[in-house]
Amino acid sequence: METSIDEREVELITLMLQRAVSEMSAEACEQCGVCPSACPVARHMETFNPRRMIAKISLGQIEELLKSPEIWTCTSCLKCKERCPENISPYDVILVLRNLAVRAGYPYPEGYDDFVKNVLDSGMAQQPQAVRTRGRQRRDRESLGLPPAQRPRDMEAFSEILGGIVKAGRSA
Repeated sequence: METSIDEREVELITLMLQRAVSEMSAEACEQCGVCPSACPVARHMETFNPRRMIAKISLGQIEELLKSPEIWTCTSCLKCKERCPENISPYDVILVLRNLAVRAGYPYPEGYDDFVKNVLDSGMAQQPQAVRTRGRQRRDRESLGLPPAQRPRDMEAFSEILGGIVKAGRSA
């Protein structure tokens, strides 16, 4: 496997992550189960469990997580972070794992590049769509009293800045 960053950097980041999480689990995380009970993804996917991810890291199973689609399943709702009685954030750990996975050259979800291209081209993650009411009527933004969705004022500058960030992330 060809990596996009120095293997020593991957080892250092892995060591830092492992040390931080092992300290959390030994001194703070009581494996109480609040994070998975609050997580909307864990409710619908048996394979996703933020508490289990913290445990895997403290057991040194980081490589397994980096290769797993599990780290890409988090919706970033932050419920684990806001509800943890010890102020630990599995979400923050997941972000580190995602960054490390990309930097180490592991695959990320299919369609991500198309999503980024759409944001760069249109300034929006998703085009506005009509919604269906409980009475099964289709309503658009205007009929709901919402202003029209707007692109960034300076689309060229927006695309240039965001494109630079994306390019820097890929070459890091």
